[in-house]
Amino acid sequence: MLKTRSIGTQFALVFLTALALLCAAFYWMLNQVYYSQLKSQAETVADNVDAFGSWVAKYGRVWVRDNDDSYLGHLNLYLKEAQAQDQKPAGSSVTDQVALKEVSFFSKNPALAQREFSEVIEKSPSKAKFKLTSHNYMNPSNRPDAFEERALKVVRESKQGEYIEMLPGTFRYARTVYHKAACLSCHGDPQGAPNDVKVRYGLERGFGFKEGDVAGVISVRLPLRSFSDVALSVIKPWQLALILFAFLLCFVFIRYAIVARVQRLTVAAAALSKGQVADLGLKGVPASSSNEIHQLAHALDRLKASIEIIAARMRGGQKR
Repeated sequence: MLKTRSIGTQFALVFLTALALLCAAFYWMLNQVYYSQLKSQAETVADNVDAFGSWVAKYGRVWVRDNDDSYLGHLNLYLKEAQAQDQKPAGSSVTDQVALKEVSFFSKNPALAQREFSEVIEKSPSKAKFKLTSHNYMNPSNRPDAFEERALKVVRESKQGEYIEMLPGTFRYARTVYHKAACLSCHGDPQGAPNDVKVRYGLERGFGFKEGDVAGVISVRLPLRSFSDVALSVIKPWQLALILFAFLLCFVFIRYAIVARVQRLTVAAAALSKGQVADLGLKGVPASSSNEIHQLAHALDRLKASIEIIAARMRGGQKR
């Protein structure tokens, strides 16, 4: 049993138990901090995506130059460009030649602009990736994956604003997106949708929404780091070495300041019980010492003196 073990052994077991409890508490707190950090990062990504979509929606759609990868609406313009001559005649000033240049502009609505934005992020070094998806998606490229299907089901049924899952190696976050009045021109009545939308995507999906309906989710994914990587980012090896040194320091103190002195008093008490001379280690130790080991030694010394007095009286009585 533990109470029959040496004080050093008991101390080591208690210290290791306390250390294990502290490690468990540290693990739980670090997990909570890491989870909160991931959630905060995902929320920031969703905020930026939502803000970008709102900016595009403010103008209905935006026009970009010379980008026909995907678009809704096409416009040819002729721009006047001033070109300075590379060479100028001697004694004359630089003359400007005005040339007409044909330039193509392509329109992007909010959903298309956000999707292309997500594709740029997907190819970038950024660890945070995102995607907009819906249960009633218009563009096949926005088809939800397994996590997003679960998120869409939960946010539509429970009306909650976000959904989170910790998957192997990945933190997944979904922010609910609601249809605004500006969105209904493309996603409301299919017959009233812009002709370029109907031509590009057809009339089967992405329509029938009303203002305030769940439009879909902004799906964000972040890579998960291992617990060892997260822990070592908080506690460095030299800090672990300090914890080990603290344990060794405590153990050495228990061993020499308590255990060794108790063992010495035990040997002295055994010698006293046999009438032998015993060294209680009181040389230079005042009786007023606050050290409990010193107080025990002084008590044994007084007990020794009392026993000697009693023994002397018993011998004197026997002589009479």
